[in-house]
Amino acid sequence: MWFFKFLKNKSENSRTYFKYAIGEIFLVVIGILIALQVNNFNENLKLVKEEKKVLLSLHSEISSSLNSLKTSLDEKKNIIKINDEILNYTGPKEKWDSKSKLDSLMYFFTVSGWIFVADVGVLNETINSGKLSIISDMKIKNLVSSLPQQIAQLVEEDRLYRDDLHMYFLPYVSKNYKLRNITEFRELYNYSESNLGKSKYDLNNSELLNELEFENILTIQSIWIKFSIEMGENLNLKYVEIQKLIESKYPDVDYSRLNQDLEDGFWG
Repeated sequence: MWFFKFLKNKSENSRTYFKYAIGEIFLVVIGILIALQVNNFNENLKLVKEEKKVLLSLHSEISSSLNSLKTSLDEKKNIIKINDEILNYTGPKEKWDSKSKLDSLMYFFTVSGWIFVADVGVLNETINSGKLSIISDMKIKNLVSSLPQQIAQLVEEDRLYRDDLHMYFLPYVSKNYKLRNITEFRELYNYSESNLGKSKYDLNNSELLNELEFENILTIQSIWIKFSIEMGENLNLKYVEIQKLIESKYPDVDYSRLNQDLEDGFWG
């Protein structure tokens, strides 16, 4: 009898211990799950903050690139306008009969190799470091990831044109035009004057205007620059779209103060 009573008490104690152990395990599991959830929440919060910092930094960098792109596009469009004016007076027996001075227009022709230089520090760091993956908005991510190739294509287009300008266009013009005379018409320097005075050589402007090769040079130049303008305008549209999407995602940000806030580490 004693033996059976002992087994019964032991069995009841075992069941009690087993219930207790199950309870302990359950509490431990719940604790681990809560800890993981808190950790995941903190990690997600860090990613959200990092995403905001990345996108606002991109917004700021794009603003700088847009200013540079506008200058480049304005200069290129001006060159197209000037070329059109000169082409009105090229031909076998044509003479210069424009209200504008040919020397002033030729200045723009000779310094027409404008190259767009984009700010890409944040863009490259975002892509190369893998931070592109933390951008949750797929449209923004896709647009940003396509920027490097589009910028590279525009830069290459400008480089090819600039090579033609220096290796062919300018050598030809320098043999047929008094380039010294054009320097009085535009100041590009802050610390020295561009004006180099008048040339003493006797050349007739009509001789250049009557040359088919000069007309062809102006035509080729306009074609190249129009390609570049087209690519630049498409890049401009993409830049603006990215900025609008970022502004829509973070409407609470004062974008007029964004650069200063980033410098002060406000979004870091």
